[in-house]
Amino acid sequence: MRAVVLALVLLLGVIGHGTAAPAVTLEFWTISLQPFFTDYVNGLIAAYQQANPTVRVRWVDVQFQAVEQRLLAALAGRVAPDVVNLNTEIAVRLAQRDALVDMDAAVPAEARARYFEGLWRSARVGGRTYGVPWYVTPSVTAYNAVLYERAGLDPAAPPRTEDEMIRHARQIKDRTGTYGFMPNVDGVRMLHRFQEHGLPVLSPDGKRAVFNSPAHVRYLAQYVELFKADYFPEDTLRRGYLGATERYSAGRLGMLVTGPQFLLRVKQDNPEVYAQTRVAAYPRGRGRVLHLATMVVSVPRASRHRQAAVDFALYVTNDANQLAFSRRVVVFPSTRRAAADPFFRAAGSGPEDVARRIAAADLPVARDLSVVVPHAGDLFRIFREAVESAFYGKRSPQDALDWAVRGWNERL
Repeated sequence: MRAVVLALVLLLGVIGHGTAAPAVTLEFWTISLQPFFTDYVNGLIAAYQQANPTVRVRWVDVQFQAVEQRLLAALAGRVAPDVVNLNTEIAVRLAQRDALVDMDAAVPAEARARYFEGLWRSARVGGRTYGVPWYVTPSVTAYNAVLYERAGLDPAAPPRTEDEMIRHARQIKDRTGTYGFMPNVDGVRMLHRFQEHGLPVLSPDGKRAVFNSPAHVRYLAQYVELFKADYFPEDTLRRGYLGATERYSAGRLGMLVTGPQFLLRVKQDNPEVYAQTRVAAYPRGRGRVLHLATMVVSVPRASRHRQAAVDFALYVTNDANQLAFSRRVVVFPSTRRAAADPFFRAAGSGPEDVARRIAAADLPVARDLSVVVPHAGDLFRIFREAVESAFYGKRSPQDALDWAVRGWNERL
């Protein structure tokens, strides 16, 4: 009899242990959050797992330049993550491949209402949203006060407009031999610059590309001439944000136009340069609008645990977690309640504090200028090749944009 009781106890113990074990494992990809936010993300996951003991979350951090190709490979190999952090451009391209879950259908209306409507619509294709907005990063200008002084510029008078920034960059290079800036003109980011300059990319009905007007050509030609005259380095076109941040951190760049969160990388990489850093507003173009980069959290259709994945995406982007993240890095939340917190108006003299106040003041004129088009991958490849051909002298700016417009209109 004692043997039967013992067997029953052991059986119940096995059953109980099996019930407590995680029944669902979610793989969660982020973009370039290690090592600065390792503790934050691990804490986020631990709290979720404690509240949801049947779910285990496996975190994978991927560098920005690798995330799209790695995700495409994972989708093709049927080993896609369940939840993935994307920018809006990548999310749109994947949604056009029917690779992401429709969040308008998956998220209840009362949950959608927590987010700013304009940000909820960021990753939108065909009238449907394919990513829950996470955080937004209005750009600011970080500049090296020591290089400014060496160039005969006043550190108390940073550039207010794009034209002033170009003049300052030329003067820094001419007088110090150090590059003044690495403008955000690589690849499709030139499309954002066009719009910030008041130049449309598509016709009002969205059916034709129109970025080869004389004004568009003059804008591109201005930067082509600066490049030919060696006023910004070649790796601007190859490495973009990463190359600019590395140069600035090394004290080899006068100005860095970037999301405020990159100030933390500068602080870690070179405290001396960080101490020389001042922060100013992003220089306005003639369009009086600023590109607002938005990060979203998406769920691939290939996920085997869609409902759990959507639940985790909403958890990552809820009010409390977005506010906690914003306290660690200069980003802004996409939810109404978190954005209303007094923290975003707090005083402080450090570069991050100044950047936070400047970026908050720019929010009314900032919006996501990502271009949403069918066949986005092909169209962006054509545009990128056209811009690079102009910079490297293979085509004139006019010929490059004409070629790109023809390629777009054949596919639109």
